[in-house]
Amino acid sequence: MNRTGKSRNYTLRSNSEILFLQNRVAYLQDETAYKKLFFHFHPVLLKFADAILNNRDDAEEVVSEVLLKVWTMGRELNYVENLTLYLYKSTRNKAFDYLRKRNTGLPVVAMSDAEAQVADPEQPEYKLMANELDQHFQRAIRHLPRQCQLVFRLVKEQGFTYKQVTEILGISLNTAETHMRLALKKIRIALDDYLQLQK
Repeated sequence: MNRTGKSRNYTLRSNSEILFLQNRVAYLQDETAYKKLFFHFHPVLLKFADAILNNRDDAEEVVSEVLLKVWTMGRELNYVENLTLYLYKSTRNKAFDYLRKRNTGLPVVAMSDAEAQVADPEQPEYKLMANELDQHFQRAIRHLPRQCQLVFRLVKEQGFTYKQVTEILGISLNTAETHMRLALKKIRIALDDYLQLQK
């Protein structure tokens, strides 16, 4: 499952749909329901784990273990109030366990695509400019402190609220907001420096 699931993408439309599938896995050991949950959560959890570990193979192992636990929990799965938050927290904890075992220092977050605002995205010169800006945007985030990177990704890329981020990362609301302010400030400064050089 873990090796085939990574190449497929299945998006669940609502929390109620996730809860429905969660209950079918908990009470009926419904393999089809589990596969839908697996294909829905695998891509985002893999991205999150890779952000912490900066190692795709280790991230794969982490996510596979976390998602396998969903299948083996049995009826205990029914007592998980918010499966999304539960899976993110489990992935975080498992990834940090891997980091402690590796003891190789702080990881660097892999970045997603940035959206660049350009005058005419169909023109080759604008595509080139957008690509260069995107590269500098990604570089700026890669150089953020790890916790800043994680807060930024969870809020800006995954759409979590600050309260949910505090639950996932085990930090206070004030700390999450501080990390986001620092991240945005450092990114803005880095992009300003880049744009000044383009003048």
